Amino acid sequence: MKQRLDYLDNLRTALTMLVVVFHTSIAYGAAGSWILEDVDKSEMTISVILLTIFTAVNQAYFMGLFFFLSSYFIPSSYDRKGPVRFLKDRFVRLGIPLAFYYFAIGPVTAWYARNRTEMGLGEYYRKYVWSFDSTFFGPAWFLEASIYFAILYVLYRLIARRPAEDRAPVPFPSTPKLLVAAVLLGLIAFAVRLAYPTGTGPLELQLGYFPSYILLFIVGIVAYRNGWLFNVPPRLRTVWKWIGVGAIPVLPVGLIAMGALDTGISVDGGANPQAFLYAMWEPFVCIGLVITLITWFQRRFADAGPFRKWLSAHAYTVFLIHPPIVVGWTIAFHGVALPPMVKWVIVSVLAVAVCFGAAGLIRMIPGARKML
Repeated sequence: MKQRLDYLDNLRTALTMLVVVFHTSIAYGAAGSWILEDVDKSEMTISVILLTIFTAVNQAYFMGLFFFLSSYFIPSSYDRKGPVRFLKDRFVRLGIPLAFYYFAIGPVTAWYARNRTEMGLGEYYRKYVWSFDSTFFGPAWFLEASIYFAILYVLYRLIARRPAEDRAPVPFPSTPKLLVAAVLLGLIAFAVRLAYPTGTGPLELQLGYFPSYILLFIVGIVAYRNGWLFNVPPRLRTVWKWIGVGAIPVLPVGLIAMGALDTGISVDGGANPQAFLYAMWEPFVCIGLVITLITWFQRRFADAGPFRKWLSAHAYTVFLIHPPIVVGWTIAFHGVALPPMVKWVIVSVLAVAVCFGAAGLIRMIPGARKML
């Protein structure tokens, strides 16, 4: 049990660091939406192309893997606490930080990044926050979605009622089944994006990505009940490592072949070949890299010394507080005569370091550790 917790905690820490680096990459040229961008993305420069590939690959799997990790321990938590206490703890752990981000961290960061020279903070709150004219979920949309998923899980358990022990074990899916799942997932994502292109959706939930999030949330629960993490077939692990890595260049090569360098990129959604390629490409990268990362951390990072445990304990807080720190360092390096890629590396390292330092101080506040 200890090893399992350690390597999954180490993986969660690595993914949290990746979130910080991911958002910093958007500030310096990658495609995507972020609070403050420091690079003109209208020109297809080498840095824009490389950072966009970086974000596309990570977007394919990393938030889905977060949902997998969050759901993996939900069955045991529910079994131990029951529905009422389980939901109460979820609301404390997720709801209070979500509210704090929505009404404090998000608005203040957005005001400072975009509007500090035009209006005071009080006016900004009156115009955008208290009027609910804008939303400020930001990265905390993950907490929002996790609350919805927790409620749905409780409803499922109350309706199903049948003890998990009475259910027949489900074996780890074979490669053919995973291939079918990848194709179906791509088709569903493409269909969803006809109505909700990536980057759009109610309450800042980007519904175009949710097919994989929902699937991985469910898979985390099934994996726990059936011991999948201890029974990944070695050959399947190898096959999907090469599928996941091998699929990465398919997207940029395919987009170039479709004329992206001449007519631009249109992968967000709609009935067009580029959007179809993107939707079908993502699941193969996702499944391949999820299996590869879980098994790699299981083999290489099974133990956690004091420093890794400290990082793991502070990762959730880092996830919540990283936007203002990334924005702050981006502003600090604005106008510095360095290539965007160099700025990205420097700001990423500084942001990760300051985020964990700040998280350590925040968690010293009385009562903070109960929520963070």
